[in-house]
This record gives sequence, structure tokens and C-alpha cells, in this order.
Amino acid sequence: MKQVHARAPGKAVLLGEYAVTLGAPALALAVDRQACVTLTCCQPGDCALSAPQLGVTELDFRAEPSGQLVWNVDHPGWEAVARTASLLSLLHKLAVEHFGDPGPYRIEIDTSALFARHADTQVKLGLGSSSAVAVALDAALRCLCSGSSRSGLSMDALKRLLQPYRRDQDGRGSGIDLATSLCGGVISYQREGEHVEVKRVSLPADLALLLVWTGEQASTPRLLAAFDAWRERSPQSAEELMAQMHASCLAGQQALEQNDSEALLTQFSVYGQLMGTMGGLMGAEIITPVLEGIAAQAGRLGVACKPSGAGGGDLALLASADPGRLHELRSWLEDRGLLVFAPGLDDCGVRADWRDLN
Repeated sequence: MKQVHARAPGKAVLLGEYAVTLGAPALALAVDRQACVTLTCCQPGDCALSAPQLGVTELDFRAEPSGQLVWNVDHPGWEAVARTASLLSLLHKLAVEHFGDPGPYRIEIDTSALFARHADTQVKLGLGSSSAVAVALDAALRCLCSGSSRSGLSMDALKRLLQPYRRDQDGRGSGIDLATSLCGGVISYQREGEHVEVKRVSLPADLALLLVWTGEQASTPRLLAAFDAWRERSPQSAEELMAQMHASCLAGQQALEQNDSEALLTQFSVYGQLMGTMGGLMGAEIITPVLEGIAAQAGRLGVACKPSGAGGGDLALLASADPGRLHELRSWLEDRGLLVFAPGLDDCGVRADWRDLN
């Protein structure tokens, strides 16, 4: 029996949230927590999808000769995976058209590494699990249909995934999370219209990072909608602030090129403040009260602090070139019951391999 196993890392945005959707260069890191997808060849009639973290088991489907997947939409878990199933149907059809029919298979999606137990609850960490799943699904299907392994950044894969990704986000998403999962490591990502540029970069060796879960889950689509509404409502103030955010992104890129950790830390702090200003102008709570308290303590200790992602909850990024300061801040956060972890680096990006279970 043949099986394909694919893994794709989650991401943490370091610099450039929101501005990246308007062409600013952003920075993101692939974390060493992966979404895993397993495709196992099976008998006709046994095709099913399971996604335990979404509470879905044995959602049956069948593949038509045309390459279409037909799902059991009456399954009680259908709504939880409807968007994933739609993406899978598209990726399956494209892979079959290019490589040929792989035969029936079962699907298991495991995103447990992108969750954490905290205060007796399961917390979704905000590391881009949906994009990591999409990247892993695409690689797994291409591996299954072609019989060859897949790994790392493919601009064809990014282009293939960006279309449904943007459709699901009403055209608002930048795609930086997809690129980070594909590429691995630390990337610079810039989008200008339909053109996307992805470059591998390196953080200064003395830079230390922490991520802290702020205690509530954010809604990125809702915040991006509020962002667009603000730009339409107040174009002049939006243009002025976005110019400042773009300049901060450019300064951060320059700091990387010069391997200047202090200059990069300055831009992390500046950008976090600009995001807070933008939230006030948008009428959206990008800097939550919890994050505001974290940022105040970080400032007292000389640690850079900003949202990692759209804000409004999820993760905050803490950064310093002084490990002692970060350790002191981590102790302060943990004393208050907050979940803190160091984002290890996944340097490989997506990878998919065959396994022979016989």
C-alpha cells in the first residue's frame, strides 16, 4: 500500500502586516510547527477525509472520471471543512489533468502542532494553519499523482494556490503565509499587482524572538475588511499612514541587509506603534488591552513588541538582542498566565514523500 506524507510549516509575520497588501516588502518566518497531510491509497468506495482538530472524521467522497471530487455534504462535519474540501477539489483536478489519475485515496489532515494546550483548553495559535494545510495538500497531491517527492518554494505552486486563497479572502490577502510555508526559513515577500517576489533572507545572529498568545482569536478577514473600508472612507489619512508603514518596511529590509539587529528592532517597535495608530483610525481594536499591557512591560524592559499578523488577538512578537531581557519578560508574562514560546525555525518549507507500507 502506498502513502504520501506532506508537511508544511506555519508562519509568523515579523514586519509589514497590511502594508504588504499594497506592495510594501514584508518579512515572515517559517516556524517549526507544521501542518501534516497524509494521503493513503485505498479501495474504491473507501475514500474519506479526516481532520481531527476540526472534529471531522470519515467524511466520505468519491472521484469522478472527469477529475471532480463529489463530497458527502450531509456529513455533520461538512461545514467545518467545506472550504478545505473546495480547495482540495480544485487541486485534485489540476493534479489529475497534469499527471493522471492516482486512483482512490484517503486523506488525514493533522494541525495539532499549530494548536497548544493552555489553561485546559485547546488554543489555535494563529500561525497560518489554513495556508499551511493548503500548501501541504497541494504538495501531497502532486507527489501522489506524479510519483515524485516535492519540497521547497515553487512559484508555480504559489501561483496555483494564490487564486483560491485570494478568492476566499475577497481579494484582500497578500499570500505571504502561503509563500512562507512553501519556502521555509525567513523570507522577504513583496506583491505588486499579480507579480510576487519572494527572497530568502537571514536575521541577525544576535536577534532573539518570542511569540505570546494574547488570549483571544483574531478574525483576519474582518480586520482586512475594516482596513479597506477605512482606506475608502479616509483616503488621505490612509495614504499618509501607509507611506509611514511602507518606509518602516524598507528600513527593516535595509537593517537586514546590513545585519543590524538594533535598527531592525527599532522598526519592529515603530511598526507596532503604527499598527496601533491605524487601528484607532480604522475603528478596530488591532492592539487589544492584553497586548497593550504586554507592550508597556516590554517597553520598560527595552524589548520590541508588535502584533504578529493582523492584530485583534492571536500572537504578539517580542524581540531583543539581549536574551536576559527576553527571559525577564517571559517570566513576567508566564506569571500572568500567558502562553509564551520561542518560534524555532523551519528551514525546509514544504516537503512531500512517498512511503511504501507493504
